[in-house]
Amino acid sequence: MKTPLLLAVAAATAALAGPNCPPLGPVYEKPYNFKTSSAIQAAVANLTASFTAWDQNNSSVIRANTTSYSIEVFSTSKENPLIFSWHHTAASLAAATNTSGVRKTDANAVYRLGSLTKVFTVYAWLVQDGDAKWNEPITKYVPELAAAADRAKADPVANVPWDEVTIGALAGQLSGAIRDYGLMSEITQEFNQGEAMGLGFPPLEDSDPMLPKCGEWPQCNRTEFFNGLLRAYPSFAPFATPAYTNTGYQILAYALEAIKGKSFQTMMEESVLQPLGLNHTYYRDPPAEEGIIPGVRSESGWNYQLGDENPAGNMYSSVGDISSLGRAILRSTLLPPALTRRWLKPASMSSELVAGVGYPWGVRRVVVPYRQGKRVVDAFNKAGRIGYYASLLVLLPDYDAGFSVLIAGEDIPGNTNFNMADILGAQLVPALEAAAREQAEAKFSGEYVDEARNASLRLTTQSDRPGLGVENWVSNGTDMQTIAVVMQGGYAPVSPSVRLYPAGLETVRADGSKRVAFKAVFEDLNLPARTDSMFSTDCGTWVSFTGVVYGTQPLDQFIFEVDAEGKVVSIESLALRSVMKKR
Repeated sequence: MKTPLLLAVAAATAALAGPNCPPLGPVYEKPYNFKTSSAIQAAVANLTASFTAWDQNNSSVIRANTTSYSIEVFSTSKENPLIFSWHHTAASLAAATNTSGVRKTDANAVYRLGSLTKVFTVYAWLVQDGDAKWNEPITKYVPELAAAADRAKADPVANVPWDEVTIGALAGQLSGAIRDYGLMSEITQEFNQGEAMGLGFPPLEDSDPMLPKCGEWPQCNRTEFFNGLLRAYPSFAPFATPAYTNTGYQILAYALEAIKGKSFQTMMEESVLQPLGLNHTYYRDPPAEEGIIPGVRSESGWNYQLGDENPAGNMYSSVGDISSLGRAILRSTLLPPALTRRWLKPASMSSELVAGVGYPWGVRRVVVPYRQGKRVVDAFNKAGRIGYYASLLVLLPDYDAGFSVLIAGEDIPGNTNFNMADILGAQLVPALEAAAREQAEAKFSGEYVDEARNASLRLTTQSDRPGLGVENWVSNGTDMQTIAVVMQGGYAPVSPSVRLYPAGLETVRADGSKRVAFKAVFEDLNLPARTDSMFSTDCGTWVSFTGVVYGTQPLDQFIFEVDAEGKVVSIESLALRSVMKKR
């Protein structure tokens, strides 16, 4: 039955206020037109100028004379896997006479990774065993923790409730356990008793059970590690807040060894390094002749091994191999795509509005500044720091692209890897978004017509808003743009808007042709913008998908037919049973 509302639909005008609100994820197909994109070409030119200036700056913020580094911006495109690369060799390294490593940086020069190792550790776990056990308690696989689980019931302040800590909690930094035992953060391993007292700490008796007898030297074996760890107070209750723990990754390795009956190093090499051909990546003890070794080798940290804590931060690699790792993750080379999508999601938000924590990712929400649209890109990163080395891997799944940064120097300024990331990201994210829009405009824009059903629409892109814009959408002579927004929202819209976004669904046939699904968002842009409301929002479209259905088919679902050469042939409106051919 027709309602008075549908009968009263009329054109009206008003100033635009609310933004276009796309679903989370890419708003265009992933870009691959890197060589022809004017936006990418401009970004590469700007990056070249930025790092040329960086290399000439020997201030305390940069220290280019003593800091070597390698950068790659990569994509999963087979035609254009490397978008930008930059290598800087510090003058001190080039002139060194006492190094056993290389004297010039390139894509194959090996650096230490520090905590970037954790990405390899989680990857090895997922390849070996998936994530089916991630909600199981760690006590199921580590007997030392099972034996200690009851202590927390008597005194939760002093003991971790290990039976509440899951495998996923350890991978996602949500266990609440301490950061390290005996290594790195332990003052008694770094300073003698007199030095510690000079820093304000009280003396400790050698008989004190809390005093680590192992750590940096001699390193703890498994028994010593658990004897000490189980005396340590928890930082937080499990799942209360992200709290970085290297101990968690050591425990993860013990658990996987128990599940698979192999050494963790063997599993790492067999399941990740060898299948991906990462010939310049090492779990431990790399050949020095491949390495960037700044300063005095014994002081650089090149030789130092973390023992059983190796899975948390011991590995070595080249910038080329780290880029290959990033491509493999984004391509789902070793994992099912659904598992990759689960992996590239936050485990928890943090106290910073734009930041979260993953497995083991840091997650940054990067705003893409559309004048008429709310759009964020989730960037997944992992940084590392050990000895004279720093590292960073950043993945941008919305574009199937990312970048890798490896740094070596005797006195690296503390935030150098992220300072470089800020330069890279400021150029890359807008350029990748623009490249994707350029590509979408060339591929999808135009008129689509189904003469048999008197149906048609026009697709366009606009630089001030995300997605494919639907204009002049008609079915049986009816203005479907207004009808769709009316039926979705339940009122007559003033400024109806329909925009299409990739649904992440496609069917590829044997001949290379495809069916590719896009989801429409129906909005009235006349609604008020809300920027300071506590609960009200102007970007809640995720609750409305498939909100209008006709004969089980959603009005907001469209399917593109793409031929084997990549040209769009038609668009199908499922609910309207209409296939409109592209003119």
